[in-house]
Order: sequence, then C-alpha cells, then structure tokens
Amino acid sequence: MRVGDNIKEIRMIERNLKSSFVAKQLHISTRAYTNIENNLTDITLNRLEEIARILECSPLYILNYKQAKRDFYNHFHNNSGNQGINIMHQGSDIQDLASVQKLKDELLESERKRIDLLERLLKKNNIDF
Repeated sequence: MRVGDNIKEIRMIERNLKSSFVAKQLHISTRAYTNIENNLTDITLNRLEEIARILECSPLYILNYKQAKRDFYNHFHNNSGNQGINIMHQGSDIQDLASVQKLKDELLESERKRIDLLERLLKKNNIDF
C-alpha cells in the first residue's frame, strides 16, 4: 500500500483539488506536497490527519482507499458473473457488509459534493442546466 498514491487519487478524482491548493492549506511548498503524493517523503500521522481534514475524509479512508474501492466494486460487480445483481450475504460476514455500506455512504456523499460544486460553477459562469 502506498499512501501517497491514495492521497493523490482522492484529491484528483474525488475532490477535484489542485496539489497547490492542498499544499497551501498545509503551509508547505507544492514540491514538498507532491513529494508526499509521489511517495518520496514519509508521512507522519499528524500530517495524514491534516490531509484527511482538507480532503474531507478520515485517515482510515485514505489508508484503505484502494482496497475498499476494490471491495466495493467487487461486491456489486463480482467476478463470478452476476451481471451487477447484488446477491445478499455472498459469503461476507456482517463486518464486511458494514464496511461496504460505510464506503458506499462515503462515495455517495463525495458525489453529492461534486454535483454541488459543478452546479455552483455552472451558475457562476451563467450556464443554464
């Protein structure tokens, strides 16, 4: 697991933020921040918590991002060919299902924030939708 990769993907794909913005919020140079994302600089727990706050997620979400995303995708599009039909309790225990539900809720909230941001940008630029 490479924490910098997870941070970069969340920042770019889920939050649509520039690295310079995050660096400014952290009071460090853009180069120092990109070194974190490129896994060239070790990250402290305090720094991880600061980044999580800026990205509006938990440090645990950042640490488990790729695996949780993969688990979520596999739950609904499993490789055994269910054509997207959700088969309840397909060999998962309750804790796994709770993790998937939590991830689904976080992803849904992220998408709602992205929609809100896009709507504000459209209104700001006088574009009807």
